[in-house]
Amino acid sequence: MKTLVIVNPMSAKGKTGRDWPALQPRYEAALGDTEVLVTQAAGQATDEVRKRLAADFSRVISVGGDGTNHEVVNGFYDPETRAQISPDAIFAFTARGTGGDLSRTFQPASDLDAELERIAQSDAARIDLVSCEYTLGSETRWEVSINIASVGQGGEVCARVDTSPAKALGGGTPFLLASLESLVGNRPWHVRLHVDDHAPREQKVRNVFVANCRFQGGGMEIAPQAQPDDGLLDLVIMGDLSRIATLRMSRDIYRGRMQEHAGVTHELIKRLRVETLPGEPEMLIEMDGEPRGQAPVTFEVLAAALRLAR
Repeated sequence: MKTLVIVNPMSAKGKTGRDWPALQPRYEAALGDTEVLVTQAAGQATDEVRKRLAADFSRVISVGGDGTNHEVVNGFYDPETRAQISPDAIFAFTARGTGGDLSRTFQPASDLDAELERIAQSDAARIDLVSCEYTLGSETRWEVSINIASVGQGGEVCARVDTSPAKALGGGTPFLLASLESLVGNRPWHVRLHVDDHAPREQKVRNVFVANCRFQGGGMEIAPQAQPDDGLLDLVIMGDLSRIATLRMSRDIYRGRMQEHAGVTHELIKRLRVETLPGEPEMLIEMDGEPRGQAPVTFEVLAAALRLAR
């Protein structure tokens, strides 16, 4: 099996890059026929994965954080046709980021060598992905999300984190600080929701989460019931909540108990379209913690779309 290892040297606040000369021989010993690519710019991982999968590579391992995983997984797809480049190719990751939200759902082995051995020997299982068709200016764009996507306050928070000096702190701290800033600066949006084949419904929301996995924002357990291989998406909506009510639930978000609060709903879906009503301010989107465009946006489950070695 020919393996591409994508390394983000800036992950873990630059520690991955510093440690990589010592780590690389361990990957090569465990994985066999291996090519290593250390990325130098945003988006490079996606481009390089597409090139290798179009050739004869059959496994790609992401070494970095949640953003690196997002880039690598999108490399499995042709954005024009929205088709997989190599449907039987395998994705794996070794968590080296500061947030580590994807790894919280897929429990890693106790140490790196054990994790690499498990990846090398594992029979890959298929998991779902989230298709996201969103708006950027006057354009319509498309990507996939492996973990959680959201629109509303979540998109605002990720946009703030992306430009904040606090991003260097890593973990959940930058997301917590940005959440408080966003809470003060925004009111709920009035939106129209199209859920599966049901009649559209209008409501005010602070945040709309579409979850394939359980965690985001450095440990916030948004969707504790989420199963990444059930062919469904967990739709979690924070409704027309006051700032005080939202603050009161902040601790419970990290405990997986947000849905116990009034004004928060959960349902299993296959497709969702979110549109802001006329006169509403811009509603931003994020995918796997990466800020993207704005609503209108359509999310749809891609069942059994990716082979994951864990």
